[in-house]
Amino acid sequence: MRKNLLKRPIRLLAFYGVCLWACSFASCSEDEGGTEPYVLQQSDITVDEPEGGFTTQVDQLLHIEVSSVSDEGVTYSWTLDGETIPGGKTLDYMFSQGGEYILTLTVSQGSVSYTYTFTVTVSFGEVDPAPESATPYITKIFDYMPAVGQFTNTLPVYEEGNTQNDMNQKVLDAIGHNNRGMISLGGFGGYVVLGFDHTIENKAGLRDFRVLGNAFDAAANPNPDAPQGGSCEPGVIMVAYDKNKNGMPDEDEWYEIAGSAHEDPAQESWYQMAVNNGNDVSLYRNYEITYYRPNETMDSSLDVPLDEYIRWEDNQGHSGYKVKNIYHNQPYFPQWYEGDELTFRGTCLPQNGIDESGQGNYFVLYKFRYGYADNETNNADESSIDIDWAVNSKGQYVSLPGVDFIKIYCGVNQENGWLGECSTEVSGVEDLHLLGEEIPTRE
Repeated sequence: MRKNLLKRPIRLLAFYGVCLWACSFASCSEDEGGTEPYVLQQSDITVDEPEGGFTTQVDQLLHIEVSSVSDEGVTYSWTLDGETIPGGKTLDYMFSQGGEYILTLTVSQGSVSYTYTFTVTVSFGEVDPAPESATPYITKIFDYMPAVGQFTNTLPVYEEGNTQNDMNQKVLDAIGHNNRGMISLGGFGGYVVLGFDHTIENKAGLRDFRVLGNAFDAAANPNPDAPQGGSCEPGVIMVAYDKNKNGMPDEDEWYEIAGSAHEDPAQESWYQMAVNNGNDVSLYRNYEITYYRPNETMDSSLDVPLDEYIRWEDNQGHSGYKVKNIYHNQPYFPQWYEGDELTFRGTCLPQNGIDESGQGNYFVLYKFRYGYADNETNNADESSIDIDWAVNSKGQYVSLPGVDFIKIYCGVNQENGWLGECSTEVSGVEDLHLLGEEIPTRE
């Protein structure tokens, strides 16, 4: 154990002045039988902190006791990552998410104040082993809401009167149980939330699951020096460990897989090409977009294409329209959704689509290095994911023991001419360990 002492001294001159004045006024002194008032000192406060900081587990109580020389006129307060939390001379706190936290104790006496800083590392318990009956494939669909897109209402097919539960079942019929069908998530933000009959284990040094999509390479890219690309429509992946064992993905259980663009978009092989093309190559970590339902005339119109079909606005000051093309004439707004505005939030990736023909007839959507859905061919190692790539809302890597639920959402907001919007497609998810596949993780 080490004793954590004051990190930042505070001037005490004013306080001493007050004390001397008070003693003089009251004619108190040791000679007259009085006692000096207690004055808080830096070394008076100690906390037994383990080497390397405190450690605890998610949903388990962290207990800290403060030792002091005296409590006369002394107050104790705590902050966690800068936000005030309840506590006094004793702190009892339970963390709902994993990661590393900065815990600060402030001890005050009048105008005297000292701060003490600690680190807390929050991890998880052990994962339950998969039962012998477990299947490597999707067994549950919890939610499906595509954004606007040319395949929305067709992959899977919406039929009049279908409810959200109906559409969830259609998604399960398509991509669950290794059926290898396909669903579309539409433009940015459209998502699917899925689960399994067991926890996918996080094995050290190995990738843990694969997301199946329909990415493929360009067959005749006019640019002979171009990096790998074709139809790569990356979806951001989120994972959740069912820490409370209630069988549902709760809001405080989600973590995002940090793919290559999360690390540094400028390291993508096509980054400078995209800059030269005028693409928005920024990574927006708290992106929000709202789509507005079009009128019935536009939805039913056979006069296509419609360049100003479905209006959208985002929280970056941008706005535009999703285009209706000549190949898909059904409504592009999800028809079972009842509202007139549909909002999605998440991490928006750099725009990876480039018209390599220069004439609007050959668009190439380039591949990110790793970490996304529908970004690599299904037989390639980079279509697989290591759970250790999961990060919390602060961007810190967390050590999940495994995952029970996965959310995939379209990560790019971009129109690509006649090719249409970037829209992530999903055809399945596989537990690599149950399949007996060992794919080393990235260095």
